[in-house]
Amino acid sequence: MKASTRQQRLLLDLQDLDTLLARLRRQRATLPERTELEGLGSEHAAARDGFMRAQRELDTQRGELERIESDVATVQQRRDRDTEMLSSSTSSKEAQALQSELETLTRRQSELEDRELEIMEVLETAQAAFDEATQLLEGVDARRAEVTARLEAAERELDARIAAQSEERASVAAELQRDLLDLYEELRGRIGIGAARLRGNVSEGNNMALAPAELSDIRATAPDELVFCPGSGAILVRDYEE
Repeated sequence: MKASTRQQRLLLDLQDLDTLLARLRRQRATLPERTELEGLGSEHAAARDGFMRAQRELDTQRGELERIESDVATVQQRRDRDTEMLSSSTSSKEAQALQSELETLTRRQSELEDRELEIMEVLETAQAAFDEATQLLEGVDARRAEVTARLEAAERELDARIAAQSEERASVAAELQRDLLDLYEELRGRIGIGAARLRGNVSEGNNMALAPAELSDIRATAPDELVFCPGSGAILVRDYEE
């Protein structure tokens, strides 16, 4: 295939842009904030699990305290009723029964109030654990939000650079003859590089020095005739200014 020296040099411009675009895309895919977010993901999951456990324990103890408080109130109501009935009773048998029930209710209320104090202590501990778990989770969430903001800012910057380089690439590609561009794209897709410079006796396609016979054959080829790197297979663009 034939192509003018200008067309061949445009290939080098295109290759430089493709190399830069590949580097920018790799940089975007491997931003350190991504790794940081992945690490925070497991930390967040652990903090979330701890928060949920602490919340369940707190809810359990609150429910238990409410139940006991309700039982205490019920016993107190029965004591008040029996006390009122005892004060107006005219039957000694009824008075004796009421007195016995009052004694039972008093013991029951005392037991419930002791249990209530125990639950209040447990509830205080559960509340402290819940507050600590909440603070830990909020801290991880804040760090994730900060890292996410940094990641998004870095992505926006790289996306802008990629868009600018892609636009420039499109302009360069539009200047290339169709068959030359197709060959370049086919080679780049197959071997990872479409064109390379011959700098002195070194091909930048594989950064290897050409053998004297190879170099002689290439130098003897007409300037508008395409030659290829013996090592990489990329289009080899000679530097005629040298």
